[in-house]
Amino acid sequence: MMKTSHESQKKPIDLSVIVQAALTLLQEEGLAQLTMRKLAARLDIKGASLYWHIKNKNELLSLIADRICKEIKPANDRAAWEEAFVLLSDQLRQTLLKYRDSAVILAETPPVTPHRLELMKNISGIFKSAGFRDKDVFSASWMFNNYVIAFVLEEYRFRQLAGDDREPLSVKEAELPFDIAIPDMDTEFRFGLNALIEGFRGIIAKYDD
Repeated sequence: MMKTSHESQKKPIDLSVIVQAALTLLQEEGLAQLTMRKLAARLDIKGASLYWHIKNKNELLSLIADRICKEIKPANDRAAWEEAFVLLSDQLRQTLLKYRDSAVILAETPPVTPHRLELMKNISGIFKSAGFRDKDVFSASWMFNNYVIAFVLEEYRFRQLAGDDREPLSVKEAELPFDIAIPDMDTEFRFGLNALIEGFRGIIAKYDD
């Protein structure tokens, strides 16, 4: 039986094509609207064909998370550990801001795929070079992961609030010495990184006590 012209013009479907289509759909509609049905329609294939490649949405999200982490490059191994830590943190944050709802996906999927493991290897290498004992490298790496993801989730929230019509409380009404309605996210992110660095230095210093 001969293929129709429409069938013959279809691009071959593999995981890379599926994940790229999922990323595009994620950007356009957000995580809540990313379904296997919509993805199959975007790829112009039947649902059964999609499930032949990916067994469920959880696996799809893990693949998306891995594809996102692929973009994060290792820090310069010649840099001081503090500089390498900041650079890697900035990279992860900017990548998660680039892809809609990607921080949610990373928070909800286990870091067991190749590029996510590579990211954890990179950050753990930074902490080893800083002088952390092996037993504390995991804890420091976990704190890095939790801080960046949680911060980006908060940035998502502020983006949503920016489109809200409600009037924010004034500084006077809130009785606070700062404006909580308009934070400088770059400044706040760096403040948190500096606080972590100082805390990490304190832990390392205590090893010699």
